Formats: sequence, structure tokens, C-alpha cells
Amino acid sequence: MKKRYLFIWLCLIIMLIRISPTAASGYEQYFADFAAVSTLAEAEAAGYEIAGTNHIIAGFETAGFNGECTVYPMINRSFGRVALFFADGEGNVLYKTENLECNYFLADSLYQPNTDIIAISVRDINEDGLPDLLLLSRCLHDGKKFKIGDIVYQGQDTFYRDWRVSDNINRFSMNKDIEMMAAFAHDGQSTEFLYRATTLDELTDGGFVLLKDQIFNAEFEKFGTVRVIPGEYRMSVQYIFILYLVNSDGQIVWNFQGMRDYDNFGWMSGISFKDVDGDGWADLSILANYKSFDENNKTYDAIDFSIYYQRDGYFFEDQDFHEVFLPELTGTEVMDDIVQAARKYWGW
Repeated sequence: MKKRYLFIWLCLIIMLIRISPTAASGYEQYFADFAAVSTLAEAEAAGYEIAGTNHIIAGFETAGFNGECTVYPMINRSFGRVALFFADGEGNVLYKTENLECNYFLADSLYQPNTDIIAISVRDINEDGLPDLLLLSRCLHDGKKFKIGDIVYQGQDTFYRDWRVSDNINRFSMNKDIEMMAAFAHDGQSTEFLYRATTLDELTDGGFVLLKDQIFNAEFEKFGTVRVIPGEYRMSVQYIFILYLVNSDGQIVWNFQGMRDYDNFGWMSGISFKDVDGDGWADLSILANYKSFDENNKTYDAIDFSIYYQRDGYFFEDQDFHEVFLPELTGTEVMDDIVQAARKYWGW
């Protein structure tokens, strides 16, 4: 038995020896090619492509050059990585960086899921008199589309990132648009309390607005009688929708984030507390209207639903029925239409 384990370990070591140099050489070659870029033409030859019309002209004073230049966010289509190239009027690259949040989504991977640059903006976020850059990228990974926001600060002869700022922007869904990112990093507004609050008072004190006409009491297996409280929070021009379960002591015992990756909450069309999958326990279903942006950054309205199945001590969000039924929605459905279709799907 010991010899067998020793043989397995030797095989793993041999595999690592064979794979590691290749992976390392891939990184080395990529960054060597990036370091060698000195013109926009060379950037394109190295596999970078200007992301649509999202470039911006601005004046920078300290980043190793003075005067006005154009900032081009570009994507390397072979690796899905984003880079910023600061170029003069003749296309000479004055400064470049690819140290961006969107290039760290897949840990320890040269390949990243960036597909487009949604927006870029220049603002003095930290009020030091130097303009900074706000960047928003669109990503696609495992069939899911999402955004990654980042802020690149101008320093003395360089640009730098504060990973804590970027982490909060993306961790707490403050990456819907540039204005939302600026509201956090410049104005100090944040959605973090929506996810960390332990009481209803903390929510309302933070500006969470209850949708009072949709609140009701319900009996859940694990929590007993609770209030089902949906509400919204405005940040910049965006509205975030979350639904909470609150016990008689005002303690939050669960939250549901049915908004998914939509950009803006419109209104909740309906809510249901009925058994959907036929196990004898009532489930929570939500139907709501949202707003989002298409591939051309045009706003569109969307109707979507979420079903949370009650289990012994927890909730399980539906995936199977949602995937089947969502494409069939016409926008005229009411909550009971969703519940009945789900029951039919589960065979009762």
C-alpha cells in the first residue's frame, strides 16, 4: 500500500514538473510582449483590440508625462485580459498598465473572462487634485454575464489601485455603473450594510426603504413566525432590491437576493408563500421587474422570478425550472401563473 501511494506521488511530481515550466513560460511570454509595446500599432500586433469607442482624452500631470493624452482600454482577445494604454497624438504609448481588478477574476490564471469595456471615466476620486480612472468591464464565465468595476488612482509618476476599494465595489454589487462606483469611492455611500446588517433597525437606519404593501407574516419550519419584508435601497440612480425574513425581536434571520445581475430594480409584481414542489412546506416566490443594459449598452426592461424552496433548516434557490421557464415569459404573467407552471413542472 505504501509503495502504491509513493508511486502516485511520484506521478504527480512528474506531472507538475512537466506542466509548471509551460505555464510559467506562458506568463513570461505574455508579460514580455506587453512590456515591449511602445505604440498602439504594436499593441494591436500583440493581440490587443480597442474596446469599441470607449476611449477618453484627459490631461495627466505626474504619470511620467505631462499634458493631454488619450487613454485606450484594450482587450487581448487571446487571453481575455484588459490593458490601459496612454498614448499621444501620434500613437506612441506613454504609459501602460494591466494591473486591473478584471484581470484577477480567475485566480492564478493567465486567461480571464473579459469580453468588453462598458465604460471609462476620469474623475478626481480621492480629491488630491489629480484625475483618476474608473473602469467597468463586461465578463462572461460559465455562461453567466457580469461586470467588474475598478478604480485606478493617479500617483506621483505612476498609477495604482487600492484593492480594498475594488474588492468592496464588486463584492457588494456597487458595479452597476460608473456613477454607483463614484458614489462609493468618492461620496462614501455603500451597500455593504444590506449584506451585513443583523437587525431591521440597521437596515432602515442605513436608508433601506420597506415595500410596506408587500410585507406579510409567514410560518417557516426553522424560524417560526417571521415577517417577510421586501425593500429597496437607492445608490446614485440605481435601486437594489433585497427581501429579508425578520423575527419578532427584529433580528434578520435570512435574506433573498432575487435581483441577480440586473442593473436596476423597477418594482415587485407579486410575492407568493405556497408549496411549489409538493413536499408539504410552503416556498417563497417573487416576481419583479428590473432594468439592465444590452450588448450595445441600451437600457431594456426585464421581468424575472425567483423561487426559494423551504427545506429543513434552510432555503434552496430554484435553478432547473427557472432555466426552463424564464425564456417563455411574455411580461403579462402574474405570480400565480409562475406558481402553477412550477407545480406542473414538478408533476403535481
